[in-house]
Amino acid sequence: MKGFTYYDTIPVIPEPTIPEIIAGLSSAQKGKLLQGFTILGRTAYRLVANRLAIDEKAVDRLFGKMDEMEANSRSLMRGEVIVTPEVVDPDTGEVTTPAVYNTPPADSGELLTTIQDDFSDDFTSGQVTAVLTKMVKYSKHDGSGNWNFYKNNVIL
Repeated sequence: MKGFTYYDTIPVIPEPTIPEIIAGLSSAQKGKLLQGFTILGRTAYRLVANRLAIDEKAVDRLFGKMDEMEANSRSLMRGEVIVTPEVVDPDTGEVTTPAVYNTPPADSGELLTTIQDDFSDDFTSGQVTAVLTKMVKYSKHDGSGNWNFYKNNVIL
């Protein structure tokens, strides 16, 4: 028979990965996305997507990853990341060995190294650097934030 194609199920089109989304953007779009995220926050993804003529789902996924990167940075800087979980005696329920938490990074370079490893599947090291640099810079609303201001006023 010619003319019609019949499908038992609708073919599933896989969503592009974060690297594929980023590869499809121009340098100007990448810069504007980063600026939109750092100044407006994740909730403004529809506005940013509309202004840059980029798919909303793609922007939401990118903003979600950047938001996760920021949350991980804050946890690392506060020393809240468990390196070794606590050990509990199964019979008594008492903690026999307390949990060991990370040592907060001493500077932005140390933080950057840790975050780059955590997000290497989705972002290049240059992209992680750009996100963290903007995150620190815009920790002050006028864009003049620095590592010490970010660490002492935003994190702690």
